[in-house]
Amino acid sequence: MNNNQFSVLHYLRRSDNRTALYFLASLLGEFTGTIELICVEEHIPDILDDSRRELARKQREEHEPPDPETLISRAKTTLEELGPKFSVSARISSGDPVKEVLNQLDREVYDLLSLEAHGRGGFRRTILGAHVNELVQKSPIPTLVHKGELKECEQFLIHVPNDEDRCASLVTYFADLVEGTKPVITFLTVLPDEDEKFEGYFSGEEDYLKKSIKNYDREEFRYLKIARDILNDRDMDAEDRYRIGNTQEEIITEAKEGRYDLMVFFPEKKNILTNLWSGDKSLELMQEIDISFLKYQNSD
Repeated sequence: MNNNQFSVLHYLRRSDNRTALYFLASLLGEFTGTIELICVEEHIPDILDDSRRELARKQREEHEPPDPETLISRAKTTLEELGPKFSVSARISSGDPVKEVLNQLDREVYDLLSLEAHGRGGFRRTILGAHVNELVQKSPIPTLVHKGELKECEQFLIHVPNDEDRCASLVTYFADLVEGTKPVITFLTVLPDEDEKFEGYFSGEEDYLKKSIKNYDREEFRYLKIARDILNDRDMDAEDRYRIGNTQEEIITEAKEGRYDLMVFFPEKKNILTNLWSGDKSLELMQEIDISFLKYQNSD
């Protein structure tokens, strides 16, 4: 991304529901740039994964998809009306949607991959979609997954990484992404619960927590300062939220509070055996939360 030029690849699922396009346009705000729509004519035999092939087949049986040309035309019209500063293009391919989308990410440079979660018979908590699970795991760039029917994106929950480089990279990307909008941002830091100072604490006891951390010198606070300084340079601000306990459980609890539209996080990939965000644990969190999410990662 450079000088407010932003390039997005949006995987257009075979449905007339355009809620995800409204959500995407709301998130991007004042950016100029390009949105490329990709629609894949799905060939079931080309899908090698058995479970994904079966789910794709069931979804097709329940929802007769519109033809790609009609779908592309309607989506382009919607985006051009919502975001006149964007140049909208489209491509139609055929085969396995996961393979086609990943191939396109290899061919061109994008700043964001945009997806829409859906399941057989509509969105279900444990299903992101026939192809979305795999795309989220394999995408080499930041990936946005829209859940539900929300059209506007204004309230953001950002889990602050306890690593200087990851923290700076995530918050800088986010600040660039939402520049020109008026986001309501909450920074979330999850503290481990093994300290004696937190004995007797129950998740959500805000008054107790504020008193406990008031004079507590923790390394995590330095990362919050880094994040705040980046926002301050863009004339943005954020509320700080602290929770104590298991990181994954506390993030899920906070995300389910009902006051956020999008959760933003940066998975760590150092140790696949011990890392919270690796493999199935990362996917489990993304399935468990009830709101849309942005999974950030460096694209280099």
